[in-house]
Amino acid sequence: MNTSKQPDWRQLAERLAVSGAPFIDGKPHPIPDARQSTTINPVDGSDGFTFTDGGAAAIDAAVRAARAAWENGWRDCGPAGRRQRLLALADAILAHGDELALCDCLDIGKPIAAARGEVFPAAGFIRYYAEAIDKLHAGQVAPTGAGALELQLWRPRGVVGAITPWNFPLINACLKLGPALAAGNTAVIKPSELSPRSALLLAQLAQDCGIPAGVINVVPGGGATGEALVRHPGVDMLTFTGSTATGKSILQGIGGSTIKPVLLECGGKSPEILFEDVAGLGLAEVAAQVVRGAFWNQGQVCVARSRLLVQQSLYQPMVDAVVAVAASLQPGDPLEMSTTFGPLASSRQRTVVEGYIQSGIDDGARLALDGRNPAGFEQGCYLAPTVFVDVPPAARIAREEIFGPVLCVMPFADEEEALALANATEYGLAATIWTRDIGRAQRVAGRVQAGKVRVVASLAQVEGAGFSHSAEPCGQSGYGVEGGPDGLRSYMRRQSVELAAG
Repeated sequence: MNTSKQPDWRQLAERLAVSGAPFIDGKPHPIPDARQSTTINPVDGSDGFTFTDGGAAAIDAAVRAARAAWENGWRDCGPAGRRQRLLALADAILAHGDELALCDCLDIGKPIAAARGEVFPAAGFIRYYAEAIDKLHAGQVAPTGAGALELQLWRPRGVVGAITPWNFPLINACLKLGPALAAGNTAVIKPSELSPRSALLLAQLAQDCGIPAGVINVVPGGGATGEALVRHPGVDMLTFTGSTATGKSILQGIGGSTIKPVLLECGGKSPEILFEDVAGLGLAEVAAQVVRGAFWNQGQVCVARSRLLVQQSLYQPMVDAVVAVAASLQPGDPLEMSTTFGPLASSRQRTVVEGYIQSGIDDGARLALDGRNPAGFEQGCYLAPTVFVDVPPAARIAREEIFGPVLCVMPFADEEEALALANATEYGLAATIWTRDIGRAQRVAGRVQAGKVRVVASLAQVEGAGFSHSAEPCGQSGYGVEGGPDGLRSYMRRQSVELAAG
C-alpha cells in the first residue's frame, strides 16, 4: 500500500513561480510595450496568471532564435546527442511533475489528480521519440544505372511552429515537441491564452537540462500572436491541435502568406456504437466505460465519445444505466485529490455548452440529466454531466462538436442505420464499436468515418499500442499523422541525393 503523504497543493500553488514573459533563446524575453494578459481562475472567477501577450514582435524574435539554433548546431547534432538531451528533458518533466500539474490545474481547473496523471504520458512522448531517433532508418537507396547512386533521405524541416490547445496543455506540447526535436527541428510554441503556464515552465526545464538555447521557444498570446506564427516566412512547418474553425483560419493564413506543410488535428463528434450482442457483459459495467469516454476531462476532449448509438433492444436499459452512472459524477475543487470532475476551462466555454443544451431542448431532444447550475457551485465555470436521449439526427447537438459534458443518446435498428447515424457528421476523428461479432466488427470498422476505431468485446483492461499508436483524422477533423514512428516522419521532408560517379 502506498503510504506516501500527498503534497499540500494549496501551499505549493502559493509558491509556484513561472515567468509570464515569452521564453526566447534560452531565457524569459521581455517585450517592451507588449500587452499584459491575465488568466481567469475557472473555479471562482478570480485573477490567475499574468503573462505577456507576445504578438508579432515576440514571434519574430522566437523564430529568429529558432532558426539560429537550427543552423548553428541542432540540425547537425547526431542521433546520440539529441537522444541524450531529450531523455534528460523527460527526466526533468517527471522530477518537476507537481509544478507542471499545478500549472494546468490553476489555469483551466483541471483536477489535480488528473493533471498529475498527465505528467507521465507527457514525459513518455518525449522519451518515446528520444528512443526512436536511432531506430528509424534514414532512407532508402533507389535503383539506378551503373555509376550512379541515389539516396532517398529523411531530413528535418527546420523551424516548426506549434499551436497547442487548452484542454491538455502539457501533453499536447510534448506530443509535438517530442517528434519535432527528435527529427532535428527547432520549435516555437504558441500555447492557448487560457493555459500558457505549463509550456513556459517546460521551456525553462529544457534549458536547465541541457537543450541548447533557441531550440525550444514559447510565445504566449491570443489570436494575433497565433496568426503571426502562421504567417511568418521563417516557419518551415506548422502543427496545430484545436477547433476546426481555427484550423480553417490557419489554412487561409498560410494560403495568403507562405507555402508550408501543415499538420492539423481539429474537432470531433465521435460515436460510441453499442450492438445488442454485448448485453452479456453487464450494462452497468458497459455504462461506466461509456460515461468515462464521454465525460473525461469534463467532455473537453476532441475524441470524446459524445454520441452514444444503442441498438433498439438495449436502448432503454442502457439509457437508465448511463444516466445513473453520469449522475454519480459530482463536481469538486480541482485542488482536492479526491476530485474527478472539475469546472469547464472558462466562462466562455460554459456559455457555449449551455447554449448547446438549450438548442437540444429546442430541437426536440429529451433532457434525461440536466447538469446546469450544480448545487454548491454557483461561482465559477461548473457544469455537471448532461445526458440527452431520443435525440433527433438533425439536431445541432447530434452533429456539432460541443466540447463539454453533454452526451447524446440515439437508438438504431441495424448495422446500416448505425453507420448512417455514425457518419452523419462532418468530422472523422475517432469511434468505438461494442460488439462480440468479429465479422460485424470488421464491417463496421471499415465503413465508419474515423481516424481511430476501437472495437470492444470485453470489459477486461488490456494494454494497447501506447506511444507507438499513430492515426490520421479525416473529414473536418484534419489531416496528417501524429503518434508512433509515422508521427516522427510527419516532421521530416523527403530529399533525394543522386551521386553520379560515372
